[in-house]
Formats: sequence, C-alpha cells, structure tokens
Amino acid sequence: MEAKTSEAGLITVPAKTNSYELTSGVTSDESSRTRKFTSLDMNDEAQQDLLLSAMEEVDTKLNEHIGEVIDVIGYYVVEHEVDTANDETGEVITRKKHALVLFDENHKSYATGSNACFMSFSNIVSIKGIPTPEHPLRVQIIETPAKEKGHNYLKLKPVVDKGE
Repeated sequence: MEAKTSEAGLITVPAKTNSYELTSGVTSDESSRTRKFTSLDMNDEAQQDLLLSAMEEVDTKLNEHIGEVIDVIGYYVVEHEVDTANDETGEVITRKKHALVLFDENHKSYATGSNACFMSFSNIVSIKGIPTPEHPLRVQIIETPAKEKGHNYLKLKPVVDKGE
C-alpha cells in the first residue's frame, strides 16, 4: 500500500511520516462521505492486526480514563459527514464528526466520539508531530466544562516531562 497525502479535519497526514488514508471499504468510492486515516504502519503486519482488532472492538472508552496519562504510539480516525436540517429555515448544514482511537505503548486501544477530544488531539499532532512507537506522544485525558451547556468536554493535553 502506498501512502497518500490527505487531510482529516486539522490533522494532515503526509506520506513521509508513515500515515495512510484507507479506502472506506471493498470499493473505493470518490463520493463516500466517510474517510478513514491511521498513523500505524500498514506495511507492518503486527500494526495491521492492531488496527483490524480495534476496528472490530476497542479495549476501552477514553472517558473511562480521565486524569490518566497515556503514551500514544498511533491513532485511527474515522471522519464522516452528517447532515442536519435547521428546524426554522429548513437549511441543511453538513458537519464533520470524528471517531478517534488512540493506541498506547502496550497496544491498548482507547476510543472516543468526542469532537472536542479529536480537535485537541489534532492541535497536539499539528505541533508535536504524528506519534510513532519510536516517538510516542504523552497526553493526559481531561474534562473541561462546557460553559452555558451544562456538560463537560473530553479533551487531551500534552504532558511535558520535567527533563524537556
């Protein structure tokens, strides 16, 4: 499989950094409203198996680990477009939703459908670079209050080691 240069929201996945855009299924459909991306090495059978396993069933939900720190060695993102109609005007608005799966150094998978978490991860990757087993990203799972909405957002923040 040859890597392609693609974009998923704010995450740019250049080919030279060992990231891949996956076709959405058996056929490659240009009109598909779903896109899939991974930073795992699709030329490595063990990482292929890791991804396939997480596509079927993840090990845990990210929101069950608030406050914990994980060393992310890879990710898998599913981006899909969702149409919603404005009840008053009937205008159809298309938004992108994201499912994010993170893989830690023990090959444990953590999943979330939180767009706020995806956006925070995207910001970290845009500054720190794409995580790999050789250069993991250390992140902490946090919750922040959504002012005026009465709930919390799930986010990630980078953890800086004191020696850095």
